[in-house]
This record gives sequence, structure tokens and C-alpha cells, in this order.
Amino acid sequence: MTLLSRGADYAIRAMLDVASQPEDEKTVTERIAERQDIPGAFLSKVVAQLTQAGLLRTHRGAAGGVLLGKPAEQINLRQIVEAVQGPIVVNLCTGPYDGCERAASCPASRVFQEAQRNLEEVLERAILAELSSEAARLTAAQERRRGAGS
Repeated sequence: MTLLSRGADYAIRAMLDVASQPEDEKTVTERIAERQDIPGAFLSKVVAQLTQAGLLRTHRGAAGGVLLGKPAEQINLRQIVEAVQGPIVVNLCTGPYDGCERAASCPASRVFQEAQRNLEEVLERAILAELSSEAARLTAAQERRRGAGS
């Protein structure tokens, strides 16, 4: 079992792709799907969810495409993931529901609660702008290695 869904993975890849484009330059979803190896139909669903969450803006028509819904500095991985898969929970006792009826007597509950807090904090600290910059550095380094190997 994975903690993040395939949709969350695709959403992160799509958001990084959009963030890597020049500011105010719309990107068509077909190009995102191609560059990120995401099935087009799946990407359409993910883009709709990200748009509904305010993380993307879409424009229809010949000059259409997608843009970030707010500055990349204001978007974190937790927002992206939760936009497509809902709240991230380590287990039932850490979820947004009534919680576990055994939490008060369960010695593992404290551990799960701590894991939940840590996961949320890590994802909140992962800012899209910083990840996009890191992606650009990694891509440039990879291209340099390929060029050196030729």
C-alpha cells in the first residue's frame, strides 16, 4: 500500500511542469502529459481537481492552457496531494473523522499521531517554487552528464 495515490503523483508532476514554465505562459495539457508521461484522460481529471482547489487556472480556446492558480511560493506538496486524494492519513486514528475509539488505551496511537504530524509538516515545507528550482538544477546536471558521455 502506498501513502500517495497515482493521482497525487501525477498532480505533483503536472504542477512541477507548469511551475517550470515562464510566468504567465500557458501550457496545454497535451504537452504536460507528453513531457511527464501521464495518460491524457487521467491528467484532465487531475487538472480539474487542481483547478477546483485553486492551485491551477485553466483557459479554454485556441490560446488556452493552464497556469498556476497562485504563486509557486505559496503552494506546497500537502495542498497538491490533498487536492486530488483528500486528507493524507497514516491510519484511521489520525484521520479527520471521529478518530479511533481505542486511542486513549492504545500505546501505538501516540506513535501514529506523531507520524501524522511529521508527514504533514514535511509536505507543508516542500514548496513548489523550491522544488521547481531543484528540478531545473537536476535536469541541467543530467544533461551535462549526457553531453560528457557523448
